[in-house]
Amino acid sequence: MASAKTRDFEVFETITATSTGAVKTIDLNTFVNVAEMEAFGVESISVGIDPSTAAPEASLFVAQVALEDLSTGFISHASYDSIYLTFQDMLTSAFEESLSLGDVKEIRYIPGGQLQIRAARLTSAANVDLYLRITGKIAKLSASDYMSLALTNSLSN
Repeated sequence: MASAKTRDFEVFETITATSTGAVKTIDLNTFVNVAEMEAFGVESISVGIDPSTAAPEASLFVAQVALEDLSTGFISHASYDSIYLTFQDMLTSAFEESLSLGDVKEIRYIPGGQLQIRAARLTSAANVDLYLRITGKIAKLSASDYMSLALTNSLSN
């Protein structure tokens, strides 16, 4: 099982949803020591409209967080690599959000690597400035749990 090495903390990022889609990267290797069998445990992700957005009431965007490269476009949320997906339409109040966590204490352990964030505005006339908050903790996994996680991650690609 996993033993927490830190308390919960937040990782912050900003991204601008453009018509062609923008991508940012969070390097989890700055937080975890893979040699020590540490993993980053994602507990929650939230995406919202930053106050710097010109017309937040007319914003329409989609955002995704994944383990896979998102530079060429969004991936299916049915994929193991898709961790979070949100769609928000402020004009119609349509809102959909999905966070894919594991079944162990509702936490998704990620053994290092990079998280890709992609955001795109859909039909809104102006770009949408977004903030992203990832809440999680660093945990040390047992050898068998770490191997299982690493194998699942590698076999899904």
